[in-house]
Amino acid sequence: MNQMNSTAVLRAVLEKGGSDLHTACQLFDQCETVDLETLLGTWKGREFHTGHPLDGVLKSLNWYGKAFHDAENVDPLLFEKGDDIIAVDPVPLMDKRKLAKAMGGKARMRMMRFRGKVSAAMIYDNLPIHDHFRKVHDGLLFCMMDWKGDKQPYFFILEKVK
Repeated sequence: MNQMNSTAVLRAVLEKGGSDLHTACQLFDQCETVDLETLLGTWKGREFHTGHPLDGVLKSLNWYGKAFHDAENVDPLLFEKGDDIIAVDPVPLMDKRKLAKAMGGKARMRMMRFRGKVSAAMIYDNLPIHDHFRKVHDGLLFCMMDWKGDKQPYFFILEKVK
């Protein structure tokens, strides 16, 4: 899918508030691959609803996004707390325990083959989760969380913070 068409499709789907799982997977597969260097920096996240059990959970917790410092140090979960943006350890969050501040990155990034393409992925240090990234256009990523044992992927969008 070319950049203009994928952007138009994604915007149309976003205006509807999400899509069905099949459409989200098709859109993800049609987006361009991403290299690790593209990920460096801070990204603001938004949920993309497909009927996943996590739909709405991150927004209710004031999820901000992710920060990619280098290949070995990623803050996979940033949250807004008052006027601050804090990195949160994902293990207590995913285990439904109390949110705990992260001491340094709790994930790393690598190039991985997923759904037929080699693209950037984020690997959680202590959870069986990989986040896979595809480019809609410069500064906008369509992302799929692959959690071992989950029946369906969770989708989200990242926009580069200037």
